[in-house]
Amino acid sequence: MAQQELITNTSPLLSKPTTELLSAFGAGNASPGSGSAAALMGLLSAKLILTVCSKSAEKPECKKDEKIFEYISQQIKAEIEPKLQQLFEKDAHDFDRVVELRRLRDQTTNTQEKSAYSRESNDLLEKATDYAFEVTELCMKLIDHGVVIFENGWHAVRGDSGAAISSAVSGVMSGIFIISLNLKSLKERKYAHNKLEKCNNLYASLQNKQTAAFKCVTSLNNEAITAVQLELGDGT
Repeated sequence: MAQQELITNTSPLLSKPTTELLSAFGAGNASPGSGSAAALMGLLSAKLILTVCSKSAEKPECKKDEKIFEYISQQIKAEIEPKLQQLFEKDAHDFDRVVELRRLRDQTTNTQEKSAYSRESNDLLEKATDYAFEVTELCMKLIDHGVVIFENGWHAVRGDSGAAISSAVSGVMSGIFIISLNLKSLKERKYAHNKLEKCNNLYASLQNKQTAAFKCVTSLNNEAITAVQLELGDGT
């Protein structure tokens, strides 16, 4: 009964209080799962970037990059954030159904029913994999936006920029984990063969973007080392 309620409940998971939503992730159920978690990482990154853009736009020293902040904010509010919210909910709903169909497949002794359940579950798994591709691509954009605001935003909120970059990188990595696992499960389907190169391209792109992300954290770490050493020097 609880399983059926989970499938038919149309209340958005993202409308739940934070503690309740986190408890849902840790409850041991299929939904919400890793796909929704990847989308949630992207949403956290998006919100942090919006904060940095908002605070930076208020500072005279960042006025020259005001158009950049406006563009990034518009992209997130109009495209990235709404799409990630949709994907969060879709993945939670559809993957839960995948697990339910697999359970029915394993329970039945009827060959035709077993085949039908298997086919339907794999069809839905393909949809869930497409969701993961979309989440990954959106998080790729967020990495780029995060690096831009780290380099051009208000210096005092670079912790937020760094957290945004880290969350977006985590969203991409999670997406690639999910995609790779699903393609392995779908290895006998044409879908898996068609999508494998796309997955490999995402992995290669992530490696490049991680290099840019590490440059950000390295530069700030070097600033901290220099500042502390200067302070120690002044003290002696």
